[in-house]
Amino acid sequence: MPQEESLPTRWEILARERNSRVIMCNSPDTYVLADLAKAADRVMRALRNRFTTATEAIEVAQKVQEFYDIILSLHYLIDDLAAKYKIHYRPPRTVKRLLKAQEGGNGDGDRAKQDQEADDDLADIDKTRLS
Repeated sequence: MPQEESLPTRWEILARERNSRVIMCNSPDTYVLADLAKAADRVMRALRNRFTTATEAIEVAQKVQEFYDIILSLHYLIDDLAAKYKIHYRPPRTVKRLLKAQEGGNGDGDRAKQDQEADDDLADIDKTRLS
């Protein structure tokens, strides 16, 4: 007698989605982060989709930057704790991109920083000698 396959649950279907993340909370301290991540996703999506004027866009951009600053603060705290107590910590790719962007890159490498350095080099050239 063949065994019937059960249909996947809603959660199993959602876990297969491209943008989904499955989080295993191994410490009660991290449950709050999982809950906050879900709420932050909902709020950030709404923020990006609802502004209608340039003023609102600027205000939203400031809040998004504040959000990223908080993420980086949490990264620095985790990095410090991991270093102090000799726990392996590998920053996620998205955090690495935020750090690159903070350094003047575009988050996808150092292209913007290199462009700025090239512009600075051109500014040092004596333009009166160019013809």
